[in-house]
Amino acid sequence: VATVICSVYAVGLAIVRPYKRVEDTLLAVAASLVLLLSFLCANWTTIFIKVEEREDCGPGYEKELLGFSDVDKIGYAMIGLAAVAVFFAFVGGFVALRRFARIPTIRLASTRQAPELTLATGMTYHLFNSHIWSTGQ
Repeated sequence: VATVICSVYAVGLAIVRPYKRVEDTLLAVAASLVLLLSFLCANWTTIFIKVEEREDCGPGYEKELLGFSDVDKIGYAMIGLAAVAVFFAFVGGFVALRRFARIPTIRLASTRQAPELTLATGMTYHLFNSHIWSTGQ
């Protein structure tokens, strides 16, 4: 059931794209796929152990069935998937920081800090008048 839900959710995220930024959508889809693969690895582990415990199956049948000769290899795959999820989170954070750093801001020439904009009671808007008329800024 969890595998089906994760599959439908990942496809839904990719189609609907509920986030404004592309990197947020990619991060959500990647995290959903990693969760899906984690569920699959957990299922493979359970199947591997059950097949290994059965006496009517010959030795090495679990490798023939699943492609893994040892249950530890499935665990390594799960750890690798967790590392991939962390990697995608760091890449997404790095991209967001770079985008945030590129946002132009108005700064005071004297302090190089953003001006403190306060509004009096009853006021709603600020007005910014530029002294550069040639460029229309």
